[in-house]
Amino acid sequence: MCSTGLRSELLLLLLCPGLILGAALQPMHCAPCTEEELVLCPPVPASCPETAHPPGCGCCHTCALQLGEPCGVYLARCGRGLRCSVPPEEPRPLHALLHGQGTCLPASDTAEAAESLEAEDMPHEDRDMTADQQDNTQLTFAAGQDKPVPWNSVAAHESVKARRLNELKKLKKQAPCKKELYKALEKLTKDQQRIGGEIYRFYLPNCNRNGFYHSKQCETSLDRSPAKCWCVYPKDGSRIPGSIEVTGNPECEQYFDSQE
Repeated sequence: MCSTGLRSELLLLLLCPGLILGAALQPMHCAPCTEEELVLCPPVPASCPETAHPPGCGCCHTCALQLGEPCGVYLARCGRGLRCSVPPEEPRPLHALLHGQGTCLPASDTAEAAESLEAEDMPHEDRDMTADQQDNTQLTFAAGQDKPVPWNSVAAHESVKARRLNELKKLKKQAPCKKELYKALEKLTKDQQRIGGEIYRFYLPNCNRNGFYHSKQCETSLDRSPAKCWCVYPKDGSRIPGSIEVTGNPECEQYFDSQE
């Protein structure tokens, strides 16, 4: 699911929302840096206006990014008063941030846009509905109708919409990747209780918004060792024949291109 560069804060954000388990999953932390690792860190340049913690689970401090510099999830944070932002017209803001395609801009100028982007990134059920489902839940009126909408019509519309969303939630819970994810989180919780300490390496399925698998799957590594990735079939998560575990990008597109 995640590579070695994933910062612990993002991991917690991904693990916690909507998690329903018998016991609470404890926060996941990066492995502490050893003296051997710290001594290998290059010095921060004297010209650096502001230092920042490294992205992900790195050990070496770096310069905070300045106004106009590219930024993203796996890069250093923006300096004080700045915020990593993507253009409002960007169709895939989270994808852009994951690929370092954001820009450090003044926080005051990007606050409103950032709020709308955060809302867009959230997997709201409405956005998972198909176009037909959305059309079926819209109130339609005859051309030229200017009468006020009766309250019972609004209530009926909301009732239909609520039922459809409940049906969609049930379908998503039954989706194979989501089911495996819940089991993996429950197992991780039990492992934490059994070990009584930190777990720095584990696997959580990488699911799309509809509960099926992304073709690229990776283990999570919080100890700065390379994380292994492989390719699966999106429908059931089974390993694609010929796909081996690699550190880095397994280039899953090649398997689907060869089937065309």
